[in-house]
Amino acid sequence: MRDGLLGLSPKDLDLATAAAPDVVESSFPKTLAVGKAFGTIVVVEDGHNFEVTTFRRDGAYLNGRHPSAVEFTDIVEDAKRRDFTVNALFYDPFAGRVLDYVGGQDDLARGILRAVGEPAERFAEDRLRMLRAVRFVGQLGFVLDSGAMAAIQEGYLELSKVSVERIFNEMRRLLESDYFVKGLAALIESEQHKVFWPELIGLDLDQISVFPKFVNWENAFAAICFLRKHHDPTARLTAWKVSRDSIRRVQAQLAALKVFADSRSTRAARARVFGGEVYAEVVVLAQGLFDERRLNKWIADYLEVADGEGQLPKPFITGEDLVAMGIKPGQEMGALIKALFDAQLEARVRSRPEALSELKRLRALTST
Repeated sequence: MRDGLLGLSPKDLDLATAAAPDVVESSFPKTLAVGKAFGTIVVVEDGHNFEVTTFRRDGAYLNGRHPSAVEFTDIVEDAKRRDFTVNALFYDPFAGRVLDYVGGQDDLARGILRAVGEPAERFAEDRLRMLRAVRFVGQLGFVLDSGAMAAIQEGYLELSKVSVERIFNEMRRLLESDYFVKGLAALIESEQHKVFWPELIGLDLDQISVFPKFVNWENAFAAICFLRKHHDPTARLTAWKVSRDSIRRVQAQLAALKVFADSRSTRAARARVFGGEVYAEVVVLAQGLFDERRLNKWIADYLEVADGEGQLPKPFITGEDLVAMGIKPGQEMGALIKALFDAQLEARVRSRPEALSELKRLRALTST
């Protein structure tokens, strides 16, 4: 309901009903009872899964995540158990009206993210709600209510008891949000970063604001790592149990930025960056860090030597060519292949005949 009132396309449907789980289960031909103990039945229709949850009141939370028991009740009590007021709105499709029992519509209109009831109680029920709060700030561009902020600042150390997988999932969504800097500011003000991302301490958020919209969370994370020069991406991402592929992509972006930042970098080195896997991400980062005219010149240099699809060109001279010429695989061959391709990427050789002439010159130099 929240996204609909904001004019956004909902990513999923949260369906609630007064019908007991058994009634929901018997009303549809195909269901899954994976969350029946908590009142949720998954209804399968046309290959899509819809979670249907019976209005409930939660019992005591004993593990900071799940209630020990639930009691099926009415819609008002169900609204009171929700995390934030803007997430506790219901829509009655038969009456065509919004049902609001906690002031969520007013908060939505004012751009305020406020906990339902007592903030400290809501966060104690599920510790991750503290992190969800700043993630919603990032996604919606809202301001976190002062009471919620104070409760998080008081209890943020409890996040140490939350699994890193759940923490990273929230961070990934925050890093990909439309109001990323605003969410990051709320994360730092609430002090939660001290538990799982202390490298943010001292980060200048104004520096983050200079970047265009990031391509993905890896792109945003790489920007932060570059600005916080002591930030080791491998150590942090490994601690978050991020995939090796994502770690590799972040490392590639940082390596590319080092090439651009090096005043002695060659045209060939920059061409390899533009022709690499993370080209789009690197351009976003470069737009926020380097002079626009210089960046445009680098791109033009690359496009001059790229193939018709904008990719790195095929080498004029390959290792097979060198073997056919009697050059054995080894250090000499590797050095020749690199030197010849560098010359091609720097537009010093523009054809195979010119590459062969360059090869002859290089071999003459090494033989003297």
